Amino acid sequence: MVRRSLILLFGLALFAGCATVPPPGPSFPSALASQRVFLDNTPYLPFSAILREARGQEQWDPQTQIGYLTAGGHELRLASQIPAVLVDGAVYSLPVPPRMERGRLLVPETVWTQWVSRWRAPAAVAPRVPGARIRTVVIDAGHGGHDPGAIGRGGLKEKNVNLDVARRLRDLLVNDGFRVVMTRYDDRFIPLGGRSAIANREGADLFISLHANSSRSRRVTGFEAYYLSEATDDHARALEAAENAALPEEVGRPTSSESEAILWDLLYTEHRLESMELASYTCRGLSGQGLPSRSRGVKSARFAVLKGARMPAVLVEVGFISSPEEEARLRKPEFRQRLADGIRQGVSTFRKEVQKKYAYQS
Repeated sequence: MVRRSLILLFGLALFAGCATVPPPGPSFPSALASQRVFLDNTPYLPFSAILREARGQEQWDPQTQIGYLTAGGHELRLASQIPAVLVDGAVYSLPVPPRMERGRLLVPETVWTQWVSRWRAPAAVAPRVPGARIRTVVIDAGHGGHDPGAIGRGGLKEKNVNLDVARRLRDLLVNDGFRVVMTRYDDRFIPLGGRSAIANREGADLFISLHANSSRSRRVTGFEAYYLSEATDDHARALEAAENAALPEEVGRPTSSESEAILWDLLYTEHRLESMELASYTCRGLSGQGLPSRSRGVKSARFAVLKGARMPAVLVEVGFISSPEEEARLRKPEFRQRLADGIRQGVSTFRKEVQKKYAYQS
């Protein structure tokens, strides 16, 4: 199931207007021309040579085979064997993938001519402090419409729990001075990729997707918070497959699991640390409500609903609807209110900590 999820990558890029390649940049310097390498009749350049010519900064992660280049206030990311490049947050196709040859990363000449050649003049850019201004929160009530999500043995539908907790959380955050946008205000279906797109369009500072969990065992209970990364255990992998189940309706062409993993790391690592912190504060906030449910902690998975979010993003599982005991609790308005209070506390703590960090760095 996860294997299919990355098919959205190029579709989102194309339909969001991210695949339009700019016209070629200015001159081709002789220092680069002398290092041109032809592989299968295609011109390549050493990534390190492009870096020197652009007078930028480079980072190479040998484990993920991902290269980062920043110059002139711009950022470019690419990976060996992946025919795509991330430029200032937008995805573009490459004519051929970068390749490792004799310990060097060789990239298509297009990387220079279309992008980096424009960035040679260094620009003074103020350092970005993620989350320094946290005002807009997008709340996503998972599932909806024809997609009920998990259904408890007593008939309680996850989509209804999610929406009710989302509305309660919205009211609390509005009272705290946040601007709040919901991906759905009623019982309607929103495609997985469209949810984070709403957050991006609204210029959200935080994205919170609310869900209720399910397990084959009736005895499993508790809440947990996820950030976007590789699944760390069997439960996370099973949940990832379940939450991404709507993807086959939205995609159509498979990709290899190895390429998929690299693309996730290439595109969605920017806010990973912040998302981990938000997930941690959310679990602490819920724990502080004195709930009968236990905290199952912070975990990671490649949830499609979080993919593409250009801000700290978490998915919160508020309880196990598959447990008769927890299903009964989730039916109660007062319990749902306590869940909303706990998540609100996590958001407020995260904002305070980020603001303190920003004040220290200023």
